[in-house]
Amino acid sequence: MAVPEPYKGREQTYFKHRLLVAYLERLFMIIGHHAPTICYVDCFAGPWEEQGDDLGDTSIAKSLDIIKKCREGLHSMRKPVQFRALFVEQKSKSFRKLEAYLDGRRHEGTEIKAINGSFHELIPDILDWCGPRDFVFFFIDPKGWNNAVEIPTLTPLLMRPNSEFLINFMYDFLSRTVPQANFQEHMRRIFGAPPDVQGLSPEEREKVLLSRYRENLKQVLPSNGGKPRTASVKVLKPTKDRTLYHLVYLTRHHKGITVFMDASEKLDLVQKKARAAAKQNERVQRSRQMEMFAAAEQVRPAEGERDLAEVEEYWLQRLTVTPQHYGMEELADMLEETGWFESDMQKAFAALQQKGLVKNLDGSPKRRSKFIHFDKNERLLRMIP
Repeated sequence: MAVPEPYKGREQTYFKHRLLVAYLERLFMIIGHHAPTICYVDCFAGPWEEQGDDLGDTSIAKSLDIIKKCREGLHSMRKPVQFRALFVEQKSKSFRKLEAYLDGRRHEGTEIKAINGSFHELIPDILDWCGPRDFVFFFIDPKGWNNAVEIPTLTPLLMRPNSEFLINFMYDFLSRTVPQANFQEHMRRIFGAPPDVQGLSPEEREKVLLSRYRENLKQVLPSNGGKPRTASVKVLKPTKDRTLYHLVYLTRHHKGITVFMDASEKLDLVQKKARAAAKQNERVQRSRQMEMFAAAEQVRPAEGERDLAEVEEYWLQRLTVTPQHYGMEELADMLEETGWFESDMQKAFAALQQKGLVKNLDGSPKRRSKFIHFDKNERLLRMIP
């Protein structure tokens, strides 16, 4: 898999855009079956690092492309959904490019608007544009965190019903800033209180900071409209084995979690291959010697899989000797709690079942890949040794 030329050196952006497109398509097609209007808001639109006048490598073009595709698909199913899109940009030069590009796409049937100014100052205008009832997807992808991803800044949007969010949690920046005394007020606005990460390993530190942020987001959502849920996907630096940021997804519906994690799993290999190609390109530039095989083509789906024993232990702790129904809501609970994919859960359950430690009372011995049909609310139990 070759990363498109405009994304060379920006492999993390390529993965981010692929995930955005994959999830939005599934989300819009689901929502469009019962909602008359769907709104999309890009809170930090840019363009910033575009490589061409067509803006094909920006979230602006990607989102409008998927909106057009979904609108046409829903109309073909006699679902005349109205799509609206709002793009917010502060920098004057970028805003002029944005407006010029949007002018060329207004004929596609989507109601498009752009507003120039600081995101945090324009939140009342954004909410006014959204209205009180229509479904809104907010894409929050800033270059910094100040007046962007802090909980007080986002609270007016988070309080809005019928809304979902994809937020760039810039872990690499925040991890280096957390201990610095002059940033403690910023940390308080993001985490509720300056986190104590003294003595933690890098892995523990990352888990603590991400979990704290996700929990704080959920605390703000009003209780009505469904249980607040979050999921996240890690985006690594292209050539370093270090987290650059997490894309944090926030919803009130269990199906949103299962769909988001399914889209993330399908793109996991995309990120692995993009990073392998970036690392190889860096080696070639450094050594000035071509390598015989393309590194990306040597990456296999199994690389970097979860520790199966860890997932098995999770199942054993969760199941009881009394049969329990496991449906889509329970699957969402597990995905949200662990950050694992459904395939991890399926493989571990199959391994335990083969050992005689668990059983699916509604399963069939003929199943070879999907050992639990969560959509059928099947009964699972732990066997008595």
